Amino acid sequence: RPLSSTVAAGGGDTIFALSSAPGRCGVAVIRASGPGSRGALQSLTGIPELPPARVLTLRRIRDPDTAETLDRGLVVWFPGPRSFTGEDCAELHVHGGPAVVSGVLQALGRLPGLRPAEPGEFTRRAFRRGKLDLTAAEGLGDLIRAETEAQRRQALRQLQGELGRLYERWSHTLTQALAHLEAYIDFSEDDNVEEEVLSQGEGGDTLLTGRSQPGVTSGRVPTVDVTVRALEQEIRGHLRDGRRGELLRGGVRAVIAGPPNVGKSSLLNLLCRRPAAIVSPTAGTTRDVLEVALDIGGYPLVLSDTAGLREATDPVEQEGVTRARDRLCQADLVLAVLDATSVSPTPMALGAALAALDPPPGTPCMLVLNKTDLLAGDGASLSATCAQGPPEPPATLLSCKTGEGLEHLLELLTQQLARLCGDPLSGSPSLTQSRHSRHLGACAAALARFGRGDSGDMAVAAEQLRLARRELGRITGHVGAEDVLDIIFRDFCIGK
Repeated sequence: RPLSSTVAAGGGDTIFALSSAPGRCGVAVIRASGPGSRGALQSLTGIPELPPARVLTLRRIRDPDTAETLDRGLVVWFPGPRSFTGEDCAELHVHGGPAVVSGVLQALGRLPGLRPAEPGEFTRRAFRRGKLDLTAAEGLGDLIRAETEAQRRQALRQLQGELGRLYERWSHTLTQALAHLEAYIDFSEDDNVEEEVLSQGEGGDTLLTGRSQPGVTSGRVPTVDVTVRALEQEIRGHLRDGRRGELLRGGVRAVIAGPPNVGKSSLLNLLCRRPAAIVSPTAGTTRDVLEVALDIGGYPLVLSDTAGLREATDPVEQEGVTRARDRLCQADLVLAVLDATSVSPTPMALGAALAALDPPPGTPCMLVLNKTDLLAGDGASLSATCAQGPPEPPATLLSCKTGEGLEHLLELLTQQLARLCGDPLSGSPSLTQSRHSRHLGACAAALARFGRGDSGDMAVAAEQLRLARRELGRITGHVGAEDVLDIIFRDFCIGK
């Protein structure tokens, strides 16, 4: 039975929490959900009549034990099921001073039947009452944590159910195919099942046709085998998205790499606009990996400054170089920094200098030719070489000392991030979680096994469809979701 049709565990109690961010603020929102929220609102306002549903109403908020006024604020009453959780809910919008918030929370805690909410418990109850599926719940969590415009757009799209509807469509297709197959297994000798329910495909494969459907001029729907093969290809295409959604959700991992003393730490400081890394004319100053999170053109970037790549003799520097190469292997994007005064202004020379850094095969790279303020007569030819573009990696001239070239660098960097992350508002919604990929991979594997190597055993073929549908259901939470609930909801803040 789908979990979304069940009542929340502990649904007889009422939970409450601060739903806005903790700390001093103008307005704080305190939410209560459950059967006791009606009485809690009446007790704290001292008025038996509830305010009109979903209408902000000014009320005096008091301590039920002492009748002392705690604050004057706005209250909202959300009778179930038309609330976020699907239960009766009440919200108190009070002034955000710590003393006010603490007083209201303590007053709620003294009411019988009320208890503080656990992390993500409001969203968990919304899921269990069918207000949203697991993909939408994950989208809500991502929206709360979104730090860039692109992250917000992707999270909002997922929260609105686009990813869940895609998986539900696939699940519906599998359900129909399974129904046709089981109908043949159970009723193949019945007069109500078409005589030609089996047909021969290419190579003599046994295919199952559907029954006549209104509006289908041929009198048939596509064979189950054709439907399953088409669905398998669609799912595999969905999996081959270059991890766009995951990169956008977690941030593109970019590594600044290059020889010692070419300005890698200066580049990090320039991009994050603060002295995050120590800069020194002495080669080999950077010994460890320094990481900062940035918003570049609306895309999330996790930028790492690393030790200069060279044959080091000092044990500490050797460890720094080892860490730099390890981080380079994990990079989604490499910013290869070179000294513009020490490279020949030819595509071949630039390519050789990049190859010397040994970036991971297939990883996108950008060439940043730093120290252009020290260039003499080679500046024009080097600039012309950089402007040639593909097949060479994108390259740009930069002076970390003067800032000249920064605008072009940010433009190229934004283009690379857009290519890696894609447009979150266009096309089919992207995978955002590794668990989605895991379950979809298992689903595609079950579909690949359908009708292959089973000697025409329809019962075995049907079981593969059941397995595939079960994996899809685990993504949205309709089957077997208990093992992933804690993983999903534990990352929510208290009160969300």
